[in-house]
Amino acid sequence: MVVMLLLVTFLCALIFAYLILLKGRFFSRQNAVIDAPIDIVSEDLGDLTNWQSWLPWLLYEPKAHVDYEYLNSGIHSIFPSCLVWQGKLIKEGYITLEPSRSGAHYFHTLLEAPAFYPCDVHFNIDLTKQKGRTLVTIQITGNLPFFQRWKQGAFNIRAEKDAELALLKVLAYLGKYNTTSDQEYNAPTFEWLAQTKLDNVDAVTRPFVVNNQPMSQKMDQGFHDLITELGPENPPAGPSFALYKKADIIHHYFSGKLGIPIQNLSPCELTPERIILRGNYLHLRYTGCYQNLSLAWHVLYTFMRLNNIRVNRRHYGVEIFEVGPLQTHITKDYVTCVYLPIK
Repeated sequence: MVVMLLLVTFLCALIFAYLILLKGRFFSRQNAVIDAPIDIVSEDLGDLTNWQSWLPWLLYEPKAHVDYEYLNSGIHSIFPSCLVWQGKLIKEGYITLEPSRSGAHYFHTLLEAPAFYPCDVHFNIDLTKQKGRTLVTIQITGNLPFFQRWKQGAFNIRAEKDAELALLKVLAYLGKYNTTSDQEYNAPTFEWLAQTKLDNVDAVTRPFVVNNQPMSQKMDQGFHDLITELGPENPPAGPSFALYKKADIIHHYFSGKLGIPIQNLSPCELTPERIILRGNYLHLRYTGCYQNLSLAWHVLYTFMRLNNIRVNRRHYGVEIFEVGPLQTHITKDYVTCVYLPIK
């Protein structure tokens, strides 16, 4: 009897802690300034038919059927107020633009996308005038169902990356109104290359761990050290790469190896090792600067979920830097192949 009472008390305490500590609310806000007048930007975004060009959830199935509905009356009736999509992967979803007062530079929407979020999401765009420029702020907010509150951290990251991707895409779309000729707004591009296997490679490697410092700084230093120790008589035999054994985005902790394929033409302090990459991988080619490279992983993981595939955490995640600083000085033209190990 006492044991049962203790168990009941313990379960009640767990449920209470679950209710108090896990609210289930996820939230993200991203903003950037564009060199375009606020009135022009507001007028363009006021027409929901333009949103198909940059909404991040539509990139996973470009051939999905998109339609528009007119739900509101009055001044907003000249434009559709609901964008609806239907696809094999992204399922059925919609985004509804709610009415706002005339002249307001604010767009409040309700997003229902079951393939991406298990609840309704508020997707808002706020425009702020900054002299001749416009501050664009995108915000995503949602509340998880009771039994999915424990996934709050994962959905916070998902909302953060969706908002970041949406902001980059809308800035690139609105770049046609740019009033500064030397300012470019470039959205990254993603080429989905399905499943593949990776060949073994002979390379020199160096362990790396990223915790407090920026990822790019740690990787730049690691590759510089490898090149220096190889010397000029051992040129790379292929693009450099990174192997990720552990990637904890929430706590910004990454560990793995940096590698450079070589032919070992001349003896040096570094000894090449055979890198064996077993199993199947999902393959995505990302074109864009390294600053937004985490979006490639976000897109690839989303492709994995949409295709009902599971990640194989026993194998390395792989980045191969096909085109980088050594090949071009234009960061938007960097090409990185990203490989996610799957079961």
